[in-house]
Amino acid sequence: MVDHKRDLTARRVAENQATFRGANEDIEAAAQALAPDLPRVPFICECPETTCTQTMRLSTGEYEDIRSDPTHFAVIPGHEVCEVDGEDVARVVARETEYTIMEKIGAAGEEARRLDRRTDA
Repeated sequence: MVDHKRDLTARRVAENQATFRGANEDIEAAAQALAPDLPRVPFICECPETTCTQTMRLSTGEYEDIRSDPTHFAVIPGHEVCEVDGEDVARVVARETEYTIMEKIGAAGEEARRLDRRTDA
């Protein structure tokens, strides 16, 4: 049996984070073009909160390491949301001083893979 509520929650969470990820890829490209030696770049928190606009500083290498897995997202410490609308959508992979790496799981992970603009779908 298909759980439509779970699928809708997963889709909403993944789409929101894919939007932030797209913006961060644009930030990364601009930083590499304009200031390739900049040690740390401000990236937008990729948490599922639609109104979050906080930033965290990562090197482009750190961002690329996170971004290399389509289910991994970087969030501000304290924005580690693992459950949305009663559905498990993520787990903490690693905690750093400036950011936390989250992994989308289950239907949210599948949706994150589908929405990944670096992956041929």
